[in-house]
Amino acid sequence: DRPELRGGLMKRFTTVDASKEVVVVVDPYSTGCLVVQEIQSRGYKVIALWTKGFSEEMKTHIPLHCGTMSYHAEVSEGDNPGETQRELYKAAGALRIVACIAGGEAGVDTADVMSERLLVRTNGAKGVFANRRDKKVQQELVKAAGLRSIRQAAGKTISDVEDFLRKESYPLVLKPTDSAGTDGVKLCHNYEEAKDHFDALFEVEAVNGGYNTEVLCQEF
Repeated sequence: DRPELRGGLMKRFTTVDASKEVVVVVDPYSTGCLVVQEIQSRGYKVIALWTKGFSEEMKTHIPLHCGTMSYHAEVSEGDNPGETQRELYKAAGALRIVACIAGGEAGVDTADVMSERLLVRTNGAKGVFANRRDKKVQQELVKAAGLRSIRQAAGKTISDVEDFLRKESYPLVLKPTDSAGTDGVKLCHNYEEAKDHFDALFEVEAVNGGYNTEVLCQEF
């Protein structure tokens, strides 16, 4: 992804000028602010890309010792990747975009998509790297690889997980498939408690903004 660095890094190192380059950091909140400041300390500019629906309140989660955050530009995710890409190039101007990374869990999927489109180092957004934030999908990949995995069921309605909730031994863990941290995670001790929490997760806003679209039920 960096042609000028191929075939002998030290010999051609002087062709790299960080002052003319910019890094895109997606949803830089909490410890992501430390990542931004480390990048800036190495001479790069930073564009903050905020994903659609990301909580305004979460943007204020900045470690005290980081002080006030400063960016070359801030861009909001567009209606599609192409629109977002155009806005990033516009914000970068004459600067060359050399990386696109996640600044927090909420930005993982978008960082994968945009890094691929921007032709920088990327995990990609296809195959086993798709849906990297979906806890259900990741457990399925673990199982497919022959590793020990968790018994689980997920769904958008209680009927999708009814059989699992009635047959599995309690307690069971219920949580959103793609929220962050411990948001919405609960240890349920019987079917009634599990059903109530399942329904409740669709009624509350997720910690990073937006609403949950699927709930995961797992053995404890």
